[in-house]
Amino acid sequence: MKNKGFFIVFLLSFLLFFISFTVYKVIDNKDIFIKSSSNPVDESTVLGDTVYIPPEIVEESIKYPSVNVCYKDNCYYILPEIIESFYIDDQLNTNSLYMYLLENVVGYFEKLSGGKVLVENSKGSFYTWEEDSRIDTSNIYKGIEKLLLNRDTDVYELRYELYKKDLPGTDGKYSNRYIEVDNSKQKLYAWYDGEVIKIINLSAAQEGFEVYGVFPIIDKGIQPMAPSGHYMPYWMAFYYSPWQHSWYGLHGLVWWYDDNGNKVFENTDYIGVRRSKGCIRMLKDDAKYLYDRYEKGDHILIHE
Repeated sequence: MKNKGFFIVFLLSFLLFFISFTVYKVIDNKDIFIKSSSNPVDESTVLGDTVYIPPEIVEESIKYPSVNVCYKDNCYYILPEIIESFYIDDQLNTNSLYMYLLENVVGYFEKLSGGKVLVENSKGSFYTWEEDSRIDTSNIYKGIEKLLLNRDTDVYELRYELYKKDLPGTDGKYSNRYIEVDNSKQKLYAWYDGEVIKIINLSAAQEGFEVYGVFPIIDKGIQPMAPSGHYMPYWMAFYYSPWQHSWYGLHGLVWWYDDNGNKVFENTDYIGVRRSKGCIRMLKDDAKYLYDRYEKGDHILIHE
């Protein structure tokens, strides 16, 4: 009987130990779950399809806004953590902002605008836009900088709108001054120090007589006479045509004398129409404007 009583006490002690151990493990695991849920890296809780984020975490994560750069429904999203990287001691680093936009955002919208093509000849080469009307990113750097500097601190999503414009085919960087001729638009752009200083309407070469590429100004003359007997105001020669045995040049609309000795002037309605056998004509005042500002050796870039 004594042994039987000892066995019962032992069994009860074992059961008590087992139950205590089990309760301890349950409590310990629960504590582990609570600790992992309170991890400061992720305090959000998923409720169905909704993510609940405690207000203090929201306040910390949206110190900087997102910026959506958009052309209509096409947007490039710059996340808050990217925006944050542009700041040093809460001061906007405009150089970092500029480089990011140049390397990422501008290229994105360039592709949407059709991209560029290479135009080249024996004298040189340059890139021009495939499309005449394209998304204008020329003011994007200053625009987004101003948006960030002047934002309402209670707004955490900013939007910068882009628009399409009829723009030159080149960007003004070929040299400090050059002339760009766009045959597709019958327009000329006078570039000086990276800026278009004048846009001129043209009457350029007919199909089959046009040339494309880079052409230096070879010679200049106030009013030389063409082989046809026509006078060419403010002539600037840029290309010799071997098969025509004559020079192409920029100049004003031609004039000549009729049989009675009267001056006859080319019709100004020809501006905007391809009519010549290679020369690029414009109004006399426009030709003088170019003649006074460009010299021998300056380049003329011609593209379609």
